[in-house]
Amino acid sequence: MFSRLVRTVTLALATGACVAACGSRASLDDIDAVYNPDGGYLPDGALIPNLCGNGACDNAETCSTCSVDCGLCAGCGDGKCGSTENCSSCPQDCGKCSTCGDGFCKDGETCLTCSPDCGACQSCGDGVCDAAKSENCFTCPKDCGQCAGCGDGLCKVPETCASCQHDCGVCSFCGNNKCEQFETCSNCPSDCGACQTKSCFAAFTCTLGCIDLKTNPPSVSLSCAANCVAQGCADTQFFLDQAVNCLAFKGIAQCGGNVACIQKVCDSEIAACLGSTCAK
Repeated sequence: MFSRLVRTVTLALATGACVAACGSRASLDDIDAVYNPDGGYLPDGALIPNLCGNGACDNAETCSTCSVDCGLCAGCGDGKCGSTENCSSCPQDCGKCSTCGDGFCKDGETCLTCSPDCGACQSCGDGVCDAAKSENCFTCPKDCGQCAGCGDGLCKVPETCASCQHDCGVCSFCGNNKCEQFETCSNCPSDCGACQTKSCFAAFTCTLGCIDLKTNPPSVSLSCAANCVAQGCADTQFFLDQAVNCLAFKGIAQCGGNVACIQKVCDSEIAACLGSTCAK
């Protein structure tokens, strides 16, 4: 009875470590089972060891079954999908698996095998391209720089939104219950919630927040500004257009990032926007 309790507690701790590392779920119904974090199988049918994700490459783990602990296998990254490699063990050579890219980190996916869904590994972003942690231009472009070919405007295998944002775009997936980059209440209400109608002045100040006045010249996020304008009530859209047009083509052009100057140049347009009302 005591040994069975010890085994249960050990399994619970091991599974909990994997859930914490992989962002997935596991069942503790059968204490004799060896669990994949999300119940998924690798292409060769081998289950991921139940300690996968604890940061240590344990005896039962290999680069094929738990790359997040053991690192990528030798040869991965040479540009050839070898006989022992597959989309799960080496997406850099073989391309990502068909389920990778749906916005959900599941079925054994990890930061190394499917960063579009699982995000970059914890060490990525520290400014050091660490080969010992399987960092390279594909797994961590933030530290290691872009891979050859990235930046040509074509999202080609094995490039992904995580390895080459310039060509493949950002890793945002509408419908995965997370309001991610470039998702808004206007274009993805299922993740970001329904929009709340804004007054003219509220929509205008929202638009102003989409401008980085610290850069020279100031830079504008058009998608952010479009979302702010879209939330303005119909009765004040005319006044909002006036104020935003003045801001974009007169205020910034003449004043750069000087807010006081922008307010002076666009004083009448902002005043008209402020005085307009939304019908109840």
